[in-house]
Amino acid sequence: MKVTPEDAVSLLSKYAEERTPVLAILGTPSVSVARVVGTITVSIVGGVPCLLIGKEESESDQIKFWLSDCEFAYGDFRDEESAAHKFEGFLVVGSKKGDTLSLFEMKR
Repeated sequence: MKVTPEDAVSLLSKYAEERTPVLAILGTPSVSVARVVGTITVSIVGGVPCLLIGKEESESDQIKFWLSDCEFAYGDFRDEESAAHKFEGFLVVGSKKGDTLSLFEMKR
């Protein structure tokens, strides 16, 4: 289900405030893939929201993703038993440059 940028930033801010662990998978048009598990930090730089996902104490295991010119979709795993025991829901962020960031909200 598509969501507005405002709703997506609100959800991401909630994840950041509650220190919700997420599995983040970043895919690029060149077929590069990065995967990180950690928490989200949201900051606004020049009026553009930026996400930093990963462990705060580890600079090497982090993904940084700018939320300018992006489309957002949210879903859950109600119909997927195999994933439902690990994850609550997911947010997919697609940039106009072709990068895709998938965030999976992990169950605690």
